[in-house]
Amino acid sequence: MSELIELALALAKIGAMRRGRHAAARMAGVALAALCAVAALACALAALWIYTLPTVGAAGAALVVAGVLLVVGLVLFALLRLAALARRASPDDIAATVLLAEVTRVLKEHKGPVLIAALLAGLLAGAREKKG
Repeated sequence: MSELIELALALAKIGAMRRGRHAAARMAGVALAALCAVAALACALAALWIYTLPTVGAAGAALVVAGVLLVVGLVLFALLRLAALARRASPDDIAATVLLAEVTRVLKEHKGPVLIAALLAGLLAGAREKKG
């Protein structure tokens, strides 16, 4: 446990050297929150072990806790993967951004014709919906 606290303090010192005291305090807070989350997970797993021990035995309780850890690990892996994919900008994302900017520009320059076209499209869609 003391190694984790030393690691958190070392990370806080590195942050202080790089970004100043405010960033170091924020980093120390994040490290403390992560430490509390790990401790809470450990307590929850111990409680699960104790709860399932009379029902499934020692080996079964170990398997239940291992299964929970596996699910938590897979969920964290999936979340990290999604976060990594969200950070990358694909060409489709860039094209969509450019298209949106162009549509916004056209809408600002030609508000009247665009609004009339949207109104007509809505009326046509409503008329088709009533027939079908």
